[in-house]
Amino acid sequence: MAATGNVSSVKYSAVAVILHWVTAVVVIYMLFWGEDLIRGRTPANPALHASLGFSILVLTIARLAWRFAKPPPPDVPMPRWQALAGHVLHWIFYGLLILIPLSGMAALDQEIAGRHPEFASLTFFGLFTVPHFSLGPLGAAHGLMTNLMIGLLALHVLAALKHQFIDRDGLINRMLPR
Repeated sequence: MAATGNVSSVKYSAVAVILHWVTAVVVIYMLFWGEDLIRGRTPANPALHASLGFSILVLTIARLAWRFAKPPPPDVPMPRWQALAGHVLHWIFYGLLILIPLSGMAALDQEIAGRHPEFASLTFFGLFTVPHFSLGPLGAAHGLMTNLMIGLLALHVLAALKHQFIDRDGLINRMLPR
């Protein structure tokens, strides 16, 4: 439900802002750099790809924990359908930010069993072996979910720009660093 009153000045907490932008930067990097995987080619640096993917999973779990501990500010005034669409989109993002790394770990398991047994020793920034496990067809869905993420990310950016330049409701300012 859309909130009423002037809430455009209410910002997300500093922790929420940092987690959002760090996740956004890593995800955008992975979406462009990870294209080799979508096209069926091995990434130039599979250890970095696996490390960043696992980082996205950890960041998302931290974001969800923070969101439940410190709920976001109320919505800016907008039609109810827009508020609902925004909430649904954000929860789909959270789901994909968990499922894409998990499907990557499942795809990694398939690669280890198939063409690249050397991937079994990939490490998370040199600290520990990147987890991999079999999840059946979920590994094959990695590219499909990544493409969905690209489309939803474009929708997210377009909606934010609409709020900034058409609605002029201050929505973007709530997620900008202080």
